[in-house]
Amino acid sequence: MHALLKKRAYFDALKQLTQSRENFFFLDIEYAHSKLRVRMKREDFLREYVSHMKIDSVMTVDDLIQKFDASGSFGAGRVATACDIFEKMVRDKDCTVFLTVAGAIVPAGLRTVIADLMRKKRVDVVVSTAANMVHDLIEAFGGHHYKGHYLVDDFTLYKYHIYRIYDIFVTEDDYLKLDSGLSDMFDEIARDTKNQPLASHEFVWEIGKRLKDPNSIVRAAYETKTPLFLPAIRDSEFGFVYWLYQQRTKSKKLLQVDAFKEVSEIMKIASNSERLGMVVLGGGVPRNTVQHAAVTAKRGLDYAVIITMDRAETGGLSGSTLEETVSWGKVKKTAEKVMVIGDVLIAFPLMVASLEERLNKKPM
Repeated sequence: MHALLKKRAYFDALKQLTQSRENFFFLDIEYAHSKLRVRMKREDFLREYVSHMKIDSVMTVDDLIQKFDASGSFGAGRVATACDIFEKMVRDKDCTVFLTVAGAIVPAGLRTVIADLMRKKRVDVVVSTAANMVHDLIEAFGGHHYKGHYLVDDFTLYKYHIYRIYDIFVTEDDYLKLDSGLSDMFDEIARDTKNQPLASHEFVWEIGKRLKDPNSIVRAAYETKTPLFLPAIRDSEFGFVYWLYQQRTKSKKLLQVDAFKEVSEIMKIASNSERLGMVVLGGGVPRNTVQHAAVTAKRGLDYAVIITMDRAETGGLSGSTLEETVSWGKVKKTAEKVMVIGDVLIAFPLMVASLEERLNKKPM
């Protein structure tokens, strides 16, 4: 009995030391041994069989996720872990959930998914590339994104004034409609705010206030008062629309957006939160913004899910491992965390569908 308890204590401690499923038997084994002074036996590595998936015609999305979990292997195992962690952070009443959005996922089809997450209060804060919100506004102003193909003559598209985002098409006409509409809106916002400097999330709310599209992410942020930060706002159509607006406006009192003002706002959120969680779609500036706020607030993230196709070997942040973030104090050593190497357009809808199914079965 003593030996069994000792073995259980070892595995509990080892799990705390290594945390993520993919590194349970790989990362820090030698470190764990030195700390725990327990010798692993052969049978300790062979505790659980791979459970082979059985697929039937009446399965729900969460049923499939449970099959992924029972298999526990490769990307399926990671997606299952991501679903569990996402559910935990949403159910944790003391956790502030950050969603970060990068890559062309809004034009690709996740627009309504993100807006619904805000309306249902599944996420508390959104940090996005400005380009994704530009694509949200293209549709809010009546434009569209079209199914295309990556094997196409791009010079032909150029002659037809059609832009390509891998296998998605968007027209120049819809961009021009956005440019004109936003420029007029900038005049209104400047008047209504009396030219006071706005943080990016305040700027987003001002735009959202003037939209009617119920599927718009920007509109949803305004309606729910969800902070939607755009930390690299100038590096997008917003920056060039502002330049056009600046050229044509006759008023000396221009719209002002203060890139630094939002820092105190996001720091206030991080500092006042009991626990912090993040779901990262892609990476880039949005991921760094949340991680930097967590470490500056001396909190560190308690939950973290990252979905990316990027690699760690280049040293870029988007592909950097969650273990690497622990070295900075951005993610706690004891955090529940997983990195899913895969397409956001596949993994994230599965996560959201699984979450909604679980919350329907067992409401918060």
